[in-house]
Amino acid sequence: MPRYYSGAQAQAEGMKAAWAAAGGSIDELTLDAFEVLERRADLEVLRVPEFVPSDSNLGCSVAGGYRHTPPTLIVTESMSWRRQQFTLLHELGHHIQRTTVSLGKTVLQQQDRAGFEDAACDAFAASILLPDDMVDEASIPFGGPSAQTAVDLFETSNASRAAISVRMSGRLRGAGAVAVVNEAGIVTFAAGRGSIYAPARLSDQSENPLIRAALEDRDPKRVWSRDDARIWYSSGHSTNELYGQAAWAGDRLFVVMVEESAPWRTYSPPREQTSLQRKSRWATCNTCAKSFEVQRHCLTCSKPKCPWGHCGCTAPTLFEKMCDSCTFVKHTSQFTEGSAVCKECE
Repeated sequence: MPRYYSGAQAQAEGMKAAWAAAGGSIDELTLDAFEVLERRADLEVLRVPEFVPSDSNLGCSVAGGYRHTPPTLIVTESMSWRRQQFTLLHELGHHIQRTTVSLGKTVLQQQDRAGFEDAACDAFAASILLPDDMVDEASIPFGGPSAQTAVDLFETSNASRAAISVRMSGRLRGAGAVAVVNEAGIVTFAAGRGSIYAPARLSDQSENPLIRAALEDRDPKRVWSRDDARIWYSSGHSTNELYGQAAWAGDRLFVVMVEESAPWRTYSPPREQTSLQRKSRWATCNTCAKSFEVQRHCLTCSKPKCPWGHCGCTAPTLFEKMCDSCTFVKHTSQFTEGSAVCKECE
């Protein structure tokens, strides 16, 4: 899941400036990114039914990919039209960062290069679909980003729930997260800010008291507010108690959770330290960043073992190198011995 990275929003603004300097129109991208990008001679847009080809970047927070040679933006057609627009702009963000020297240098200066680049792509896509004035207008009645803000933006724009989550998380006054949850309590997208890690995609958050209340009463016009919301992680631990709001937008639930300064409350100080623990069916691999249902644990490190053979023993360390094909810096376990190209690019 995307996290808040210091400088990602500034990088996104630089990406928009680079696009405009190259003759591109931000306003046209806002209206229909496919129409704009499919007529360009220097880019190819590839729509695939379900799976992203293995010779593209698979580390994205979206169901798409970017192929460096020739420059190709890959989008999965199984998503909604709104989500396809967000994904296409996200992949355009990769292209702009890979082909603009100053932006590329900024990425290389980051400790988590792949995470920062991906976060900047999310911020770039979200800011195009949801201009500042639109987000401001939707937030003013509630004193800041709230669940109702998210619903209003969904109803008045062409932006996907993912784009709205990214924009909302960037407007939080402190640490928190904005998540999209389906009717079973499973996360389909989330974005975090500050010290709060967003819940993993496909993780079951139905034990969150706020989400459970909304699942039991699916009134499309109601906004739920609670002071005991929690985010559950694959480790089995939860966050401290959070101030939270939730509201339905179609068949998905927007959930906004913050540690303090909740816009919908007159007074919301930081909460006392609390933590619970439970067993989780889901985990996120620290090596390949994919979420998976836990079936077995490593006998050496006792960490959940993902279907691709990774566990705590293979977590990223200082042993990293850059793939000559996709240019991503990856753990050496993702390369065949002696190869300069990662396994996903082979």
